[in-house]
Amino acid sequence: MKQTALCVVVVLTSCAMAAPSARPADLRISNANLLATCFAGTPISNGKRSWSVTEPVSMTFTMRNQPRSGVDNRDPGIAVVSFTPVADHKYEIEVRGDAAAFSTRVWTKGEWRPVVRDRTTDQIVSTDPKWIETGCDA
Repeated sequence: MKQTALCVVVVLTSCAMAAPSARPADLRISNANLLATCFAGTPISNGKRSWSVTEPVSMTFTMRNQPRSGVDNRDPGIAVVSFTPVADHKYEIEVRGDAAAFSTRVWTKGEWRPVVRDRTTDQIVSTDPKWIETGCDA
């Protein structure tokens, strides 16, 4: 019986593929009473509540006071926070404050604070708020 050898030649090719570019991080305001007034030192005039971000961010906020009947209104103040986003992460801007402020719907300067939570890692990533008198602070 005659045996036949079969040879197979395998040619491997290499393709260099660029890694997909990182998507921007998603940022949104989760508290209905929290109002963004400035984004990166630029006034926000259209009530925008979400952004796609790739660079370090500085944002300025105030609170919408809607006092319940018999509750005195107060100055909510203006707070600035910043953070550095990570590509493809999801961020929410939340409010920390006294439980009474949530129930009376009155926010007092210095007694509430905006925080940025990374929902991907479930950690607060923003700086402590800096309280300013007026305008935008980048």
